[in-house]
Amino acid sequence: MKRRLILPAAALLFLLLVVPALGVDIGPQVAVSSYRVDPPVLLKGDTGIVTVNVLNSGSDGVYINSARLSGGAEVSVIQSPDQTQGGIVPGSVVTYVYKIRAEGSDGVYYLRFILDFREGGSSSFSIPVEVESSALTLSILEVPDPIIQGVKGDYKVMIGNPRPDAVNAVTVTPEGDGFLVTPSGVFLGTLEPDGSSVVTFNVTPLRQTFIRFRANFKNGINPHTSTLTIPLSTVENKQQADPVLTNIHVSAEQGAIQVSGDITNVGLETARSVTVTTQGEVTPVDPYKVYVVGSLEPDDIASFQVTFRAKATVGVVPVLVTYKDGAGNIITTTSNVEISSQALSDQTSEPSRFTNLLIWMFVILIAAVFIYFWRRG
Repeated sequence: MKRRLILPAAALLFLLLVVPALGVDIGPQVAVSSYRVDPPVLLKGDTGIVTVNVLNSGSDGVYINSARLSGGAEVSVIQSPDQTQGGIVPGSVVTYVYKIRAEGSDGVYYLRFILDFREGGSSSFSIPVEVESSALTLSILEVPDPIIQGVKGDYKVMIGNPRPDAVNAVTVTPEGDGFLVTPSGVFLGTLEPDGSSVVTFNVTPLRQTFIRFRANFKNGINPHTSTLTIPLSTVENKQQADPVLTNIHVSAEQGAIQVSGDITNVGLETARSVTVTTQGEVTPVDPYKVYVVGSLEPDDIASFQVTFRAKATVGVVPVLVTYKDGAGNIITTTSNVEISSQALSDQTSEPSRFTNLLIWMFVILIAAVFIYFWRRG
């Protein structure tokens, strides 16, 4: 009697252990085949997309009542589309998509993906989500030494990505005032984990100021920024060219005022492409709207003259000297020249076009009369 009871129990145990081991398909077999979190690592406050693929590897179809993604206070599920009912035929994959937000501090948190079956029962799967809030880092590799006011120099900035995932749409932009800079921004694109890139900006400080380098980037669809601010503590260039105007003479002739004199380079460097013109409430006129001097070596001297018309109320005229240094920087200096009331009154009005036309008509008429009488005689 005891042997008859033992044999069926042994047979049942054999079926439970051996048949699954042999891989015999006994119905629907549904499981998570893959998942993806985008971006792979979130910063606090980031939103991300979780994509879950469910595979039916069995021989029978199965009907899903609900497919839920459950979060918590640290990582919450903020969007779960109406995609919870439907069948999964044998050998097919169904994809479920959810939107999440990182609310907690840095760490690894687990979401619970739960499938509820119509025939009863459920299946669950844990999905890890990492929150890591480090941003891009900026550091200065090279600056001019010394930083000279009005002299351009190269500033090399390194942008590094210490994050465990890649970031995209990386741009670097210099910000601030009191300086000139080229280029106005650099696009780097994608920075891989532990990757870095070096960009160079050409900066001309105009005064004591600050410059801020801003790196904008995206982690998935989430925009972020990192900044680095450095002072532009400028010093005066004691060796630069220094053009000085001397022996100034002011006169009025041919309907315009003329300022002439000498220009001397009292600096220690060459002044290149030197030009002289006037500014303010005057109108430069020919023949010397702009006077080109050329290059002036240290202690060199050259003459100049500029011509312009001025209103009777103008008492001082700014004379502008423009030149380039050895690095190609454009430098300007201004000297004020007093215009006497006598010079202002002596400048005569230029004939109008109509007056010129009358003069030419009169000349032609006189010539015609002369030719007429000459032929008759």
